[in-house]
Amino acid sequence: MGIVCQFQEPILYHLTLVYNKQIMKRYFKYIALICLSVSALSCKKGFLEESSQDLVRPTTTVALNQLMTGEAYPLNSVITEFSDLLTDDIQSEYNANATVVSALNKYAPAFTWQKNMIDRLLENSATNSNIWYNYYARIKGCNVVLDYVDQVDGTESEKQNLRGQALALRSFYYLMLVNYFGKPYYGANGNPEIDLGVPLILTADVTDNPVGRSTVKAVYAQIENDLLAAIPLLDAAGAGNHIYKFNGTSARFLLSRVYLYMGNWDASIRYADATLQKKSTLKQMNEITTATFGISSAVSSPEVIWGYGFNAELSVMPFGGGQSVSKAAYFISDDLGNTFPTTDLRAKYSFTSVAYITTTLNTYKGRSAKFVAGNTNGKAFRTAEVYLNRAEAYIQKAIAGDGSALNKALTDINLLRSNRITSAAYTPISITNAQDLYAFYKAERRRELCLEDSRWFDLRRWGMPELKHTIQLSAGTPQVETLQQNDNRYTLAIPTEALTRNPNLIQNP
Repeated sequence: MGIVCQFQEPILYHLTLVYNKQIMKRYFKYIALICLSVSALSCKKGFLEESSQDLVRPTTTVALNQLMTGEAYPLNSVITEFSDLLTDDIQSEYNANATVVSALNKYAPAFTWQKNMIDRLLENSATNSNIWYNYYARIKGCNVVLDYVDQVDGTESEKQNLRGQALALRSFYYLMLVNYFGKPYYGANGNPEIDLGVPLILTADVTDNPVGRSTVKAVYAQIENDLLAAIPLLDAAGAGNHIYKFNGTSARFLLSRVYLYMGNWDASIRYADATLQKKSTLKQMNEITTATFGISSAVSSPEVIWGYGFNAELSVMPFGGGQSVSKAAYFISDDLGNTFPTTDLRAKYSFTSVAYITTTLNTYKGRSAKFVAGNTNGKAFRTAEVYLNRAEAYIQKAIAGDGSALNKALTDINLLRSNRITSAAYTPISITNAQDLYAFYKAERRRELCLEDSRWFDLRRWGMPELKHTIQLSAGTPQVETLQQNDNRYTLAIPTEALTRNPNLIQNP
């Protein structure tokens, strides 16, 4: 059964985006607690330096690395638990069992795209749903590292490694934030030069001025600049970083995704190429001999470039865990399941069927099987996405008239499929029309990356299609909620508490 972790309000409430002196004092006490714990273990003299009664700062790269591991990396807490509920990959099912009804109601604000869904989720005790706070809390950890890395003792190589990791991590969090709370960068549904993104907080320094929202273009520019700065640092000093920390390869991977979202096809291809030069392995699913295989498990999967996310993230809620009645409220949709042909091994290794008993035995595809319980990551950057990113960029170039691009896209798609379809049934596709291949590709990307925080962002940048969710919250007739094409609810509302604490924030329409 999935472990549900609840966390008290952290000492630094970064959601406010207002860094006053009292909060900073409390924050550095928290740093002190972390660092003192490490000091006690290391028994190194001079590990910390106390500069006042209220302020203890990390003074070594070792201490700063410990801070980054705990406060910047997303390995010890769930950052988002509801993103797939927004998509067509999840459906709900009514059951009069009180536990199922409670779970249905708890996550209904997300499943029905309520405009104030984060507020409503928090009211319903969906404790991991405040993604605005969750991502900014991690950004704060990155900023502390960046602010202090030149002030601590350690080698220049250690400092470069820390700086590169913090820049790459910060760019990842901002990419997630701007795609939840800002309009898509590329496409007919927005204008990145004027559309509001999210506030850019680039330092942990105290300020009395609440920060307003930057444009989508400005946020992407910061993401791009951070990654371009991180890559040479990580190449020079981070080559030995383990799979759970950023290195130059994972930074290149992220740039390929960023440029894809921006519609910069050539740059996306360039960084996909650079990533695959470093790591290109795909898992041949025909060779799996075990009942399950965690394709996102950094311990066992040869595809993982960076393993991240709390190991309970995919099983906490709302679909997941073991034989739990509450988990039956939401599960893998028939719409997604029906896209897999019987010869596609991903249908076998991407999901776990579970059962529960009320008055009858109920079986459902309740959760992702892409990670292995007990490992330290629940999500990952994988080589499979790199091939897909490059294929999509080539398809877009083919649509624009590049005669050589179509075959390059086919090569990437067929390579992926040859590792996913049963050997006896596999035949390469040979679609010659670019638009037809684009349609096939979209379905292929959905099959490959389902339950990996990709689908919602893809739907947004592919034109915000109409979606329908059926839900029944009590005895009676089910209700059908429709997310219209180009609906404003494709961009999430900022939580009310953030607006209250920061008067310079402007709410989404």
